[in-house]
Formats: sequence, structure tokens, C-alpha cells
Amino acid sequence: MVNNVSPCFSKRKNTVYMVAVIGTICLLTAQIYKLERPDLVQQKNNHSDTSTTHFLIANLTAKFSIDWQCKLEDDITAWQLVESWMTSRQITDSSNIKLGCVLKAMQNGKITHTDAGVKGTQLKLSVTLEGTQMTVFKPKVYNSDFIMVGTPYAGKDRHYAEIAAFHLNRIIELNKVPLVVGRKVDLESEIRTTAHQNLLKTFYYKNGNTCFYGKCHYCRGPKTGVCGNNAILEGSLTLWLPDSYSLSQPLPHPWRRTYRETKPAVWERDQEHCKTVKGTRPYEMPPRLLDLIDISIFDFLISNADRHHIETFEYSRDSIVVALDNGKSFGNPYVDEESILAPLYQCCVLREATYNRLSKLKNGVLGQVLFNVLKNEPLAPILTPQHYVAVDRRLTVIFNKIDYCFTHSGGKQTVLIDDGYT
Repeated sequence: MVNNVSPCFSKRKNTVYMVAVIGTICLLTAQIYKLERPDLVQQKNNHSDTSTTHFLIANLTAKFSIDWQCKLEDDITAWQLVESWMTSRQITDSSNIKLGCVLKAMQNGKITHTDAGVKGTQLKLSVTLEGTQMTVFKPKVYNSDFIMVGTPYAGKDRHYAEIAAFHLNRIIELNKVPLVVGRKVDLESEIRTTAHQNLLKTFYYKNGNTCFYGKCHYCRGPKTGVCGNNAILEGSLTLWLPDSYSLSQPLPHPWRRTYRETKPAVWERDQEHCKTVKGTRPYEMPPRLLDLIDISIFDFLISNADRHHIETFEYSRDSIVVALDNGKSFGNPYVDEESILAPLYQCCVLREATYNRLSKLKNGVLGQVLFNVLKNEPLAPILTPQHYVAVDRRLTVIFNKIDYCFTHSGGKQTVLIDDGYT
């Protein structure tokens, strides 16, 4: 709670230097106070206080809010519904009123089988729901107010980041992220009783709590395990894509990092790197390069600097780039890692449809709508107020980069591309 007594009301009369110091403290105190007030999640300025902005926020909130009371018709399952929405250009219908039916089925569906998710570096579970639907469970490791410091890709996966990233993807109408919902599981009655031996042998108990450490690159026994509260553990549940949309072999991201502080990547040394990428399959033909730039904008908004591979649908020439694995997002709301935007500012091209959608979300709209949508999620609160402020700030950075491209790369008519895709 912020003290109502301001440090400005000092009775001491001192030098100009001391006045300046106290003034700086006042400003910092005011900023902290603002960040801690939920009613200031929506940024207040001369533009966003208009009735038009409030009307837009209300409309977008209504469009993207989840109906958690949704009921399905008897002739279709939640998993069939998801498959009916999918095309080579989208994973989900981001504003479909039945989306809540699927998320509720994921949240409450009976668990029939579990196993250690052995692929990748991070701890996760493979969870099968009734109806043979595969999902991936990422357990809670951090609280949402934990501030991650260090490299842009530091730390372990964050379950709340997967949830927030899915919904932000919906609001910007990217539709390239598999469905995600928050869920609490009972490690005894839901996981141990359905676990494969590979997972079962990693269970242990600590201070009366049920724990496991699973199998992964960084899973090193109990010292890297997670524990429930007694037996209850929260996490994110991501829906596995249907077999009809199998993924192709992952390709290295053209702007991938070296993950070595002393060894910069090619694109960090060569500002003309985009020319090389444009001459390389599959980026020389639409829609792949513009899809990659869309993903870089999404990644910057959520602060995900860990997109090291790209994945697409196996049998679709015009497939989207599927934005899997967003667990390294929303780590530090005070840092904007602008290098994530390298595909945008090095190529200086952008899909016109993306530009138009993002333009509607400026002046605090995006952060407020995201806050409104997430506040009813089963594990709410998902993000702290600082993260909503950060999302709006990063959107401003994106438009600054776009404006730079307009100025230095031939104007809107050159930078904005209508390739027939969204």
C-alpha cells in the first residue's frame, strides 16, 4: 500500500541540489503508485480518454471475452469443434462464441493418461483428456509478479505466460497460437493414478506436499522438481493440434539467437541480413516472410526472445507459422527487448492487414482489453498491472519502428504489403 504522505512535503529548506533529488523521488513514487493501481491499467492520456476509445474498448472486450457458461450441442465434441475452425491460415476462430466450450472442456475434462513430456528443455507433462485429446501441462514455477532478470530468454517456462500469450494472440487476431487454459490438477487423484511409469518414478514428497521432477533436458531430480499445495498444482494446459494438421520438421529461425553472450548471431552483426533471408527458401515466396514478421511483433508484445525455430503445417504451402511454446514470455514488464523486432526493422515490410488491426489497439486499448479478457480466466489474476502497461508501451515502440521504415524505405506504399493473407 502506498503511503499517503508524499516525500515532497519536507520542511527542510536546502540547496537546489537537494530539491532536485527530492523532486526525483516524488516522481518515482508517483510512477510506482500508478503502476500499482488497477484502475490505471488503462493508460490515461489526451487520446485514450475519448468516448470513441472507451466505445472501442467495450466492443473489443465483448468480442473477445470468453463465455465460461458455454454449452455444446450433443452432435459435436469440443475437439471436433476446434478441428472445424482450423485452416492452413488459422488455428482457432478467435472470437467464436463457442470458444468457451472448448476451454471449459480443457479445464474440467477427465484426465485418462499422463506421462513425462520428454521433448525440449523444460518440465511439462503430456496429458490425455477423455476423448483421446492430447494436451501439454506446464506446471507453475513462478508467481506472476516474479520479475525475471538476466538475458532476454532467462529462467524457466512460466505457465501464466502461456495463458496470456494465447489471449493476446486472439485480440490482435493473429490466430497462430494453440488453445491454452489455466487448470488446477490433483497430483494424487488425477496424475499419479493415470501416470506412465516414466513419470511415476519421478514423484516424491516434500514437507507434506506431492512433488515430481519429470523428464527433460534441465530436469535433474528433486532439486528441479515442482510441488503442489498438498496435492493441488496449477499450470497451463495447451491443446495438441489434430492429426489432420500435423507439423512439418522445424526450421531454424532466420533471426535465432546463439544463446551465448560472447557470440552475436549473424543478424546482430549484419543489418542487411534480411536480403539474405529473402533469397532463401521458403522466404522468397509469400506468405512466409510476412508471417515471420507478424510473429516477431507478437513476440515483442509478449517479450518472448526464445523463438529459435519455426514450425508450419506439413501439407500446406501457404501454412501459417505456428506460434508454439510461449512460456518464456512476460518475464520483466520493465524491459523492452527491441532486438525481437529485428525481422520488422531490418526488412521494413509489413502485412497491411496486420498494420490496420494493430492501429485500432493504440492509446491503451490493447492493454485494457487484455486485462478485461483475462480477469475471468480460471486462474486469474494472470498478469500484474505492470504487464498491461508494458504491452501498450511496446505497441508504441512497434509503431515507432514502422514510422522509421515509412521514412527511410519509401513510404507506406512500399512498406505495407497486401499479399492476400491476414
